[in-house]
Amino acid sequence: MKELTPGANPIVADAPLRGETAYIYALKRRAQRHHCMGYGAFTVDLTGMEQWRREYSRSVAPITDVPLLVKATALAIQRHPQANAILFRKLFGYRIVQFERVDVNLPITRRFAGRWITFVAAIRGAARKPLRAIQGELTGFLRATPEECPALARFLQFDRMPLWQARLAHWWMKWSPEFYAGNVGTCGITLAEGDGFEYGFPIAPTSVCFGFGGVVREPVARGDAVAVARVRKCSIMVDNYVVPGLVGAQLMRECKELLESGSFVAEELKGPAVEEKGATEDKETMELIEAV
Repeated sequence: MKELTPGANPIVADAPLRGETAYIYALKRRAQRHHCMGYGAFTVDLTGMEQWRREYSRSVAPITDVPLLVKATALAIQRHPQANAILFRKLFGYRIVQFERVDVNLPITRRFAGRWITFVAAIRGAARKPLRAIQGELTGFLRATPEECPALARFLQFDRMPLWQARLAHWWMKWSPEFYAGNVGTCGITLAEGDGFEYGFPIAPTSVCFGFGGVVREPVARGDAVAVARVRKCSIMVDNYVVPGLVGAQLMRECKELLESGSFVAEELKGPAVEEKGATEDKETMELIEAV
């Protein structure tokens, strides 16, 4: 056996950038090259949110935090439709295309065919969907076959593509709003869980992306008193070519208010969904979604 030179580090894998990896790489390059990212950070006191989630789980159907984050994001952007837009190329220069429906994309990690994969899935029209429907879609992303899940099928298709084909798809996505909207959401969220984790600052091909970081215990002010509460560290990325800084600040306030007040959960609890109660606690589903 050939001896290694001092300090040498053996190479265990050398794979070309292709397929889905090349596709994701190109999206990140798009964000870096053509976008002007602005960031903000905020915290959400989870006291009220956790109470509303438990009440919804008892009265309607079991849900985790993720549907709440998805819908709060969609509602915040729906209230500021200017932010539901994407920068595209045209023959000379660029154009900003605004979409009617708020589609929220997020990364889904699951085990498939003996390996762990991460693909981008979208909740279409999330602002108009009840939380239990969003939870059902998230569960489907984690369990469905490629025939039942277009996002998974698209990932597997890209995984088989050579580099030139993946780059061609990305090139067309820069020009065609229809092709873009059919494959990616109009806004995004990223999720990070774990003790001690705080803020995460995403780079995304969308004009708005919320980064929902870890949950920590820390002092919070409630009126003139101070209490220790569980808070989630959150951030927002906006493309300043499309979304003015003032609108970005308003989106932060909207999202924080929605999650802390739980107003959209209260509205659902007053609606017909409660009358259709009948779902039972699915522990496997809860564990799967919490792992996203």
